[in-house]
Amino acid sequence: MRVLVIALAALAAAPLTAEARTVTERDSADGTRAELRYERTGSDLAPDYRNFRLRIWEGKDLVVDHPLANCGKSCRRYAPAGFGRSRSIHVRDLDGGKPEVVVNLYTGGSYCCWMTTAYRARQGTYFGTAQNWGPKRPRMEDAGGNALPEFLSFDDSFLGPYGCATCWRYLPHVWRFDSGKFRDVTKRFPDRVRQGSKALKRKYRRASGKKNGNVKPWLAAYVATTYLLGEPRRGWKVVNRALRQGKLDNRRGRYDFCPCGRGYRKALKKHLRKYGYR
Repeated sequence: MRVLVIALAALAAAPLTAEARTVTERDSADGTRAELRYERTGSDLAPDYRNFRLRIWEGKDLVVDHPLANCGKSCRRYAPAGFGRSRSIHVRDLDGGKPEVVVNLYTGGSYCCWMTTAYRARQGTYFGTAQNWGPKRPRMEDAGGNALPEFLSFDDSFLGPYGCATCWRYLPHVWRFDSGKFRDVTKRFPDRVRQGSKALKRKYRRASGKKNGNVKPWLAAYVATTYLLGEPRRGWKVVNRALRQGKLDNRRGRYDFCPCGRGYRKALKKHLRKYGYR
């Protein structure tokens, strides 16, 4: 027993703080070369990253060399999206022209987010356009089969007003970077949407069958998918049936909050319009 106590004391006394070091991530394609440099400090269990700097070369010419700002008072410092296990910077052709420089970061904070900034060549330098993806990291892959990557993500806008803890993970969104902007092209990929739509409807039915089941989050996200599929009447048909059956009334469950009753339908329409579904 004494030996165990001594061993635990020695472990507790062992330094966990990693020595400060500079990390450099690099990538290149078609004559464009990029470098993301930052300092890593803090402990192994709670690393801290700071002093991010981006450099971009075209051939032998250094055309960009500037620091990346921190995310503001509401967030901690940025962290590289790869956390040292994979690259957070990529040089990829996103729209069929010169390669763009893609920097992926994790912003931290009480509502942790993944963010992508795509830097596009213009007027002898590079201009960045940022896209915030919410709490789930996007995937970059060629979903359209045209040798250009899309960004596969999810719409977390239902997280707040409907207490949608997980339903948004079944609401896929596809984005494409084109002419300096991130554009939502989800409607071009109905197969991806339909898979999530079916899952949401199953979740709704399961919650609907429970005495205190909260159907509001699942139903809201499901209706959104019917708009993406060009079938909104199908979604509202389910809403109207739920209204008649009293499933949208207040406090069906412990974590069931308003909008309720007919107010639910009104609030949902407003939400769908705000986020581009209607």
